[in-house]
Amino acid sequence: MACYYRQHEESAVTIPKYNETSSGGVIFYAIFVRVGKVEWMVERRYRDFSQLNDKLVEETSISKKLLPPKKLVGNRQPAFLEQRREQLETYLQELLVYFRTELPRTLAEFLDFNKYDIIYLLQDLAQLFHEHGDALLSAKKEYNLSALEVFAISERLSLPCPPPSSLVLGGKFDFFHVLDFCSQLVALVVTPVKDSSCFAQDYNTVDVPIGLSNIIPNRLSFNLNAFRNLRALKFSALSTENIVDIELLKPTLKTICVHHTTITHINQVLLCDNLHKDCEVPSILPEALAPSSSNGNSHLIKTDAWQELHELDLTGNLLTQIDGSVRTAPKLRHLVLEQNRIRIVQNLAELPHLQMLSLSGNLIADCIDWHLTMGNLVTLNLAQNKLKNLSGLRKLLSLVNLDLSSNQIDNLDEVDYVANLPLLETLRLTGNPLATSVDYRPRVLARFHERAAEMCLDNERGTQQELDTALVLSALLQSQQRKPLK
Repeated sequence: MACYYRQHEESAVTIPKYNETSSGGVIFYAIFVRVGKVEWMVERRYRDFSQLNDKLVEETSISKKLLPPKKLVGNRQPAFLEQRREQLETYLQELLVYFRTELPRTLAEFLDFNKYDIIYLLQDLAQLFHEHGDALLSAKKEYNLSALEVFAISERLSLPCPPPSSLVLGGKFDFFHVLDFCSQLVALVVTPVKDSSCFAQDYNTVDVPIGLSNIIPNRLSFNLNAFRNLRALKFSALSTENIVDIELLKPTLKTICVHHTTITHINQVLLCDNLHKDCEVPSILPEALAPSSSNGNSHLIKTDAWQELHELDLTGNLLTQIDGSVRTAPKLRHLVLEQNRIRIVQNLAELPHLQMLSLSGNLIADCIDWHLTMGNLVTLNLAQNKLKNLSGLRKLLSLVNLDLSSNQIDNLDEVDYVANLPLLETLRLTGNPLATSVDYRPRVLARFHERAAEMCLDNERGTQQELDTALVLSALLQSQQRKPLK
């Protein structure tokens, strides 16, 4: 990201061309700005240059004659437009020489420095938070910042001293307003660009530059040290591996959501700032509760633990497994891994507080003895997978809500495995081959016997007619089970 304050000697501005609109014949001059390795384009009319010059004359006392004069006749001839392009380029270059280390706000906004430069972008944020910060904090449960804004805050903290403008321009541009807002923020949403939903479903946009610049959001690395009171952190279409230091948030963060990214492992989130994230994760449970670790030489230690993390939502990524990094969140209660590519469920044995697990939209075909690793589950969502057999769910005795919709269950006898769960109240089977059979609902309810009236099947309680039919079918089933074998 650009920082003219530090890179003014590596800065340049040119006007390589002009463009004429097809509709009204308006001439726009394409301004190319470079600060260090950051580049961007700005389009401005001559009228904009004239207004800029008038403001600079008033604010900084530069010569009014610095700008090439306006021409009323023949101002659309190619020779004249080329000459004016050269003159306007010289005009901007002289301004950059004159304002060698720091640009006036008027000039910075004219050249879009407030969109791509750390100092001027943060001045816009400071003004916003100075004027509306309290209202934003009280009106919204969460606040959205772009990757560029979070990066700017992180980089600004490393500057040795503030630029003089922060004192000259007045209190509304003071970086303190940004820090004060960030320190009070409870929930932060980070996206490639601010307040844009266009990134939600398109993985490829992680490599799309911001605006007319060459800045790629997914290549910006930052820390979150300014956000010391966060309880919820949400990333959308942006990898958490952009975070280089998240240590200060581990004792307090309660919710992490990462949606629509290309991450393939959970350790890219929970161990995003750990260089040894691919090593085996040791147990951090009390010794009496934890199974013996197979790797005593692990580089990962208890400092990686998320001490208060209760909810982890990784919907819409490219996860292929549940890796051992989940052990770093032993107090996890809600784990949402919907719309991924998971085939095998593992590494959940050391999450004793886990009550809700959502795995809808994955590639799970088997559930073998899941009670051994998730015996305290209350809600389990397995919709839109490839399950045919339910025997692995037969001992999840604390289960209350179970969603098995849109799987491949075609045998009514499979329902028996979940019908014997003593606390089950809600069951969804719609979208399975079984659900298309004749008298599907009363036949399923019959498997619950005397509990049929208490069950909610596919979001509906049984009608009286369905319950009456289920009662008869239940009696027949019990009669067949009592019939002695010959």
